[in-house]
Amino acid sequence: MELYKNVYRIQSLYGGRNLFQYFFNGQRRVLLDAGIAQTPEAAIFPYLEKLKVDPQQLDLAITTHSDVDHQGGNDAIKRIAPRAWLACGEADRELVEDPQTLFERRYDFLKKDYGMSLGALSAADAGKPRRMDATFAGGETIHLDDGWRLEVLHVPGHSHGHLAFYDRNHKAAFVGDAIHGRGCPKATGELAIPVTYYNVEVYLSTLRYFESLPIEVLYSGHWPVMRGEEIHDFIAESRQTVELFDRVVLAELGKPAASRSLQELVQAVAEAVGEWPPDSWTLAMFPMKGHLDRLEANGRIRRVDGARPVRWQKA
Repeated sequence: MELYKNVYRIQSLYGGRNLFQYFFNGQRRVLLDAGIAQTPEAAIFPYLEKLKVDPQQLDLAITTHSDVDHQGGNDAIKRIAPRAWLACGEADRELVEDPQTLFERRYDFLKKDYGMSLGALSAADAGKPRRMDATFAGGETIHLDDGWRLEVLHVPGHSHGHLAFYDRNHKAAFVGDAIHGRGCPKATGELAIPVTYYNVEVYLSTLRYFESLPIEVLYSGHWPVMRGEEIHDFIAESRQTVELFDRVVLAELGKPAASRSLQELVQAVAEAVGEWPPDSWTLAMFPMKGHLDRLEANGRIRRVDGARPVRWQKA
């Protein structure tokens, strides 16, 4: 659908959730995100053809962050549009370029010591390895047309190199998965999966950064379009969810003679939220590990000596 002049949202479904890519049709033709491996041929290229844009005319395809459903289509993009530059955030580059590195360093790093894992990587969705032609660190400007540009923002938390893009002419922000609310919704509205940020303080700083920008409309990777007070409420809900994690951990570890594993604390916070489907709870291990690291660094909790999987208790 056309969002405003020469800016389009491409929509498909992935695991029951909306999956959005964004296309900017200026003198430079820019695509934000490539979806899973099948998305370019199933959704992106057909949509461009409806606009009478040859996919080979793409100039730049940017992955907002390192996740299968945002990077898996990069190989297909490059095969069909070889002149297009592939780009991502500098801190995400190694994970975006190689699905196996993504799996080992982003999805499966808690298995050995903490006993939690997402299981096997879906090679069909992840696509083939594909090198990036360029990376962004934030602060760059993409000139789309005379008087029209995108400002590149570095907004980590969900991933180290997460990028967002700001169209100052329209006060529009394209934020990928940088803001999470209480979780990612299904296309039908109810929550599909938990929040999935990693570093708590960095995620909170990203929320504050978005609050400082004059944003009138917010476009994301999976959430509905938000305007005005909806944006404020979404950011506030995101911060409240962070606070809920801390309260649950301290309450659980504050019980007499209590120690808890990562899995037990994930279950406790999932029950407190009450809206995440049980088969998605494992994804909450990522923000939970971030909260435990922060509380441990602040001296409020400590690890139980020698416990495997690792367990924590109140300090």
